[in-house]
Amino acid sequence: MALILLSLLLLAALAGGFLLWRSRARVAVPAAPARPQRTPLPAAAPASVGAAPRPPVAAAANPPPPLVLPPALVGSFRWLLADDLPGPQRQALTEAMASIRRPPAAVHQMLSPQFLDRASSQALSDLISGEAQIAAKVLASVNAPHHGLSRPVSSIGQAITFLGLNTVRSICLRDLLDDSFPHRPAALRQTTRELWNASALASELCSRLAARLGLADSGTLVAQTLLSFLGHLAMSTLLAAKDEDPASTGPLLARTARAQAALGLGPAELGGLLLQAWGLPDPIIDGVRAIDRLLVVPAGGRDAETHQRLALAHLCARIGEQLACSSASPASAAGLAGLAMAITDAEESYHLREHLAAPMFARLPELLLSADLAQPLLALQQGMRGPR
Repeated sequence: MALILLSLLLLAALAGGFLLWRSRARVAVPAAPARPQRTPLPAAAPASVGAAPRPPVAAAANPPPPLVLPPALVGSFRWLLADDLPGPQRQALTEAMASIRRPPAAVHQMLSPQFLDRASSQALSDLISGEAQIAAKVLASVNAPHHGLSRPVSSIGQAITFLGLNTVRSICLRDLLDDSFPHRPAALRQTTRELWNASALASELCSRLAARLGLADSGTLVAQTLLSFLGHLAMSTLLAAKDEDPASTGPLLARTARAQAALGLGPAELGGLLLQAWGLPDPIIDGVRAIDRLLVVPAGGRDAETHQRLALAHLCARIGEQLACSSASPASAAGLAGLAMAITDAEESYHLREHLAAPMFARLPELLLSADLAQPLLALQQGMRGPR
């Protein structure tokens, strides 16, 4: 019995030793690291057949400015040219303006390129004084209270000394040309008066600004500014003959569209036809037509300098129209600057703004705010409140 128990104990010890040896001999194998999953690449867009490989896009340091197009009002407007009219239609318009009489020969002399470029004060004085009736009318205009002379003048030479050559020439041109236009019916007479007043204010403003800006050949530019109103006078005359309202008010582009629809041409082109019928020099005619036409002419190009000069005339003409209205505010310095801003901010003035952005006009805002520029215009404006 004891032997059997001893055998069982020995057998149990051997089994325990075997199990202990097996546990210590077992080698722990580390688990293999998990394989990182590949991030799939974005699928490339299918290339067009025959397309070159697209280069990498680099961020632009100075992106080009966005393209700015003219507003629809300007960009879609078709300005009708007198040269594009069929011959019979042009002839009909010229004949319709037969009621506008040809001016005296003195106008042709005064507007000849040689006279405008090189005429002295003495030459202008001799020309006007040689026509007694014309001289008397000019002296009456010069001595009007709104010109602010300290004492009456009795000669054209004195008038030029006090008022300047450009101002006296403009007075003379208005007096000579006014006789050419009919003044009936009453509505036409009122419109004619306002347009002549506008031409006086515009040409005076142009003369003074041109001098301060240092523009050469200002005499021609001032004369063209005044003559640019002839087309508006012709338009009113033709509309009155058709028993239509002859008033020349509102934005220039709208007036031009109205005249093109009713008469076949706008005021600038009508004025050109009238000056051609009178036999005036082509350079004068081209410059006069170009002043209003600047509304649809982009800046730049070969004629940039010429267009910039005409832009000053255009701006002065529009300011003159505003000042000549019966409801116009006084021509103060702030008033002139405000009018100029309102005109150039208008939608129709898209191209005019481009022309006036030239360096030659850098001082224009400052000049329009000067009291010495506004004072003579204010006196002229106030003097126009009475009968002309």
